[in-house]
Amino acid sequence: MESPAGENGFDVTTWANNAIEASGMKNTEVADLLRLTPASVSRIRKGKQALSAEHMLLLSRELKAPLPGEVPQDTSRDRQSLDKELYLKALESVVEQNNRKPEHQRMNQFEILESVFFVYEALVKLKK
Repeated sequence: MESPAGENGFDVTTWANNAIEASGMKNTEVADLLRLTPASVSRIRKGKQALSAEHMLLLSRELKAPLPGEVPQDTSRDRQSLDKELYLKALESVVEQNNRKPEHQRMNQFEILESVFFVYEALVKLKK
């Protein structure tokens, strides 16, 4: 099963391969990080196994690989730093609010990511 590009042209397999290659990690190290077998990592890298949202978040965080949409595609240096600043504010706000909730009501990592992007988009619109 080849990993098709998403609605906005984002290919998870390509993203994962680029992130892993840039990190210099071996498949066995990535497998340990994701708590998967090296064979699973190999299948993910070949596009024969889906990469879960949770694993994408782990790779993004641990390999310092930006997720799609984290920093808008604007190539202007000033604009990128401003957008990253807004993203970090959104992340901080969502995590802080989530941590205030009782344990059983807290969002999982994927829900946090969705909320961060929602808040980020709102902040970007306010800046315009």
